[in-house]
Amino acid sequence: MISQRFREILYFWWRNLGPIFLVTAPFALLTEASQWLFGPSFVFPEEAGGALQFSGISLAIVLLSRPLAEGTLIAQLAAARSGKPAGLLHCLAAAVLVYPMLLATYAIMAVGVSLGWLAFFFPALWVYTRLCFAPFLVVLKRRNPIDALRQSFAMTQDQQWPLLLILVLVFLAFVLMSSILASLVTAVVSQPQAAALLVGLPVSLISALVNVAVFRYWEMAQDNVTH
Repeated sequence: MISQRFREILYFWWRNLGPIFLVTAPFALLTEASQWLFGPSFVFPEEAGGALQFSGISLAIVLLSRPLAEGTLIAQLAAARSGKPAGLLHCLAAAVLVYPMLLATYAIMAVGVSLGWLAFFFPALWVYTRLCFAPFLVVLKRRNPIDALRQSFAMTQDQQWPLLLILVLVFLAFVLMSSILASLVTAVVSQPQAAALLVGLPVSLISALVNVAVFRYWEMAQDNVTH
């Protein structure tokens, strides 16, 4: 069953590469542009005991644009499933309409996942698994953040372990593909900014696999509610 779901996710992602790239590329460009202009969001110390450096402006741009990027992608996934992929502006408009609620939803999710991290990796992953339907409920069903999070927790009850496992598999596939891509690009392109851009654009497309995985289980949960 897990292998079948994994194939369905890969198939949907591959079949809709163009529409997905259409809505992920602009936000990848925004992230790269902000780091060119204001510096990297984070710079880890090269030596033990060194201080973590970061750019407040770049970090703010990333944190504030992420919910908008996720909402735009969710709108595109729903449009693609209907057989009529939408344009960037249409998907962006759908996300902008619920942006305050999306921002609040992701903020609450971040707090929950962070608390899970205090108890190590698995609790954080479990919390994300139980709450991952909430952004879909906000964008596609216009739920408020609290109702969306509560309903997500209820909707994932019956399929929480298969969903958790598929998220782990998809994440591992993402890490593997991204690592291979980054190694190939950096071996060919020596200019750091150009290499970062050439890696960032396809990585944003690959990362959409996680959204597609959640969307597939979201559809199954919707079918269960209908029946």
